[in-house]
Amino acid sequence: MEKEVHAEYPNLNFYEENSTLFIRGSFPVKHDGEVLDRYSLEIEFPPGYPDSLPIVRETEGRIPRTKDFHIIDKTGVACLFVPDERSWIWPPGSSFLQFLNGPVYSFFLGQALVQLGQPWPFGQRSHGNKGILEFYTEKLQTTDTSTIVRYLDCLAKAQLKTYWECPCGSGRMIRECHSQLQDLKSKIPRRVIKNSLDKLRPEQG
Repeated sequence: MEKEVHAEYPNLNFYEENSTLFIRGSFPVKHDGEVLDRYSLEIEFPPGYPDSLPIVRETEGRIPRTKDFHIIDKTGVACLFVPDERSWIWPPGSSFLQFLNGPVYSFFLGQALVQLGQPWPFGQRSHGNKGILEFYTEKLQTTDTSTIVRYLDCLAKAQLKTYWECPCGSGRMIRECHSQLQDLKSKIPRRVIKNSLDKLRPEQG
């Protein structure tokens, strides 16, 4: 991993502290063939990596520590994407270099362009529970929170039986109605679904 990263990002260096691996250094943001900006960052590899997502921090304080700029806390932790959509952005089995060239690059490119007064280049998902709802609205084609909660309750079960009644309320079996639930079940870890369910359940009214 270190050789692969250094070949493309020579200013990112690997460190081990208290049995935890970190990457620190300057991350170049290229746009239209030129370096548009550089950001100081730290990436921490949490226990369970690669099942657990690396923690990315902007360390220089250039990005406002607010949710509007997709920064989670005062230490500069970046919210790269909703955990539920990982399989669509950085699928399991992808390399760490793909993580840098994909969601990390997109995040910092967006920040650089917004600082220049331009709009977010890829659009932006809302922060927190609203972002989770936006993701499932796209996948399930409903904006009703109670319906989304019923879907998540079904997906959070240990097994999904396609002969169950579809959570949408149609009265039909899942395989005859919202068969895409099988795909979501295979792509989103159960622990992630349960976490989103716990967050959204109080909002269903």
